[in-house]
Amino acid sequence: MKHFVLLFTVFVIICLYLGSGYTESWSYFLLIPVISALYGNRYLSITYSLIGLFCLAVVSIYFPIDSFAVDNIDISNRFLLYIIVATLGYLLLNRLNQLHMEQVNTVIQSMERTIEQVVQSFIVAVEAKDPYTYGHSERVSQYAVAIAKKLPEYQEPQKLKHLRLSGLLHDIGKINIPEHILSKPMKLTDKEYEVIKTHTTFGTQMLEKVDGLGGLKSGVLLHHERWDGKGYPTRAKGEEIPLEARILAVADAFDAMTSTRAYRNEVSTEEAFRNIEIGFGTQFDPNLEIAFEAAKPDFIKIHSKSQDPLNEFEKITDLF
Repeated sequence: MKHFVLLFTVFVIICLYLGSGYTESWSYFLLIPVISALYGNRYLSITYSLIGLFCLAVVSIYFPIDSFAVDNIDISNRFLLYIIVATLGYLLLNRLNQLHMEQVNTVIQSMERTIEQVVQSFIVAVEAKDPYTYGHSERVSQYAVAIAKKLPEYQEPQKLKHLRLSGLLHDIGKINIPEHILSKPMKLTDKEYEVIKTHTTFGTQMLEKVDGLGGLKSGVLLHHERWDGKGYPTRAKGEEIPLEARILAVADAFDAMTSTRAYRNEVSTEEAFRNIEIGFGTQFDPNLEIAFEAAKPDFIKIHSKSQDPLNEFEKITDLF
């Protein structure tokens, strides 16, 4: 469509030149670089500026206006003025693109800061209800990113940011779970477990109501699904489950096993690694096994850092 409009513009200007009979009608050709620059595309601007210059040269040499004798100096002046206008148009285009990108980056950075603040507020609200899960969301996001970095699908920084936010918010729905269930120091009843399972759908409903967070809902909704279809809330299986949720399922399970809860003590990282490996093909996506193996050193670093009392104190003071 752009090429059609610009070629039609060139055709109209040639017709105006040939039909006007005015001495200065050659100046119509100066519109070509100006109009092409308005599209904001460097390729179009340069290409059609050159086309316009070629057309100006042809009509000036082979189709001069009969009422005016054109010499070489006049033609040279036309070319010079045309080149000046085309150059200014191109420079203006570059500057407008720079200003546009600066504005876009400013808006994006502002949105990302706002989203990050909202996410952190949600995390504080969730973890304040259950002290045993303090730091869980942050660690799950780090474990998930560690796995994702080993996958070809997650080589773009923006995708990793998206996964990190999903990890931070994966348990946001627990805001709706009564505290006596979250911190119960013994096995949950079937009825209580059904209440716990609602955190995925409730968390998804929360995200849908917050601008900028709706894109994270697949990870929040489906991170408790299983590869064999025995998970919740939809009983999706295999690749029906988004990759993001499959990664979070591994990260969430590992951190749950290596963290102390009200109803049990933590297990060692070695035992957690073995349990995850056993679960590939049933609970977890077997296609993630190689990435998980490669990410083990990162898991150990993340877990060790979370056991550092000074680091935990710094996290607490950061909240105030």
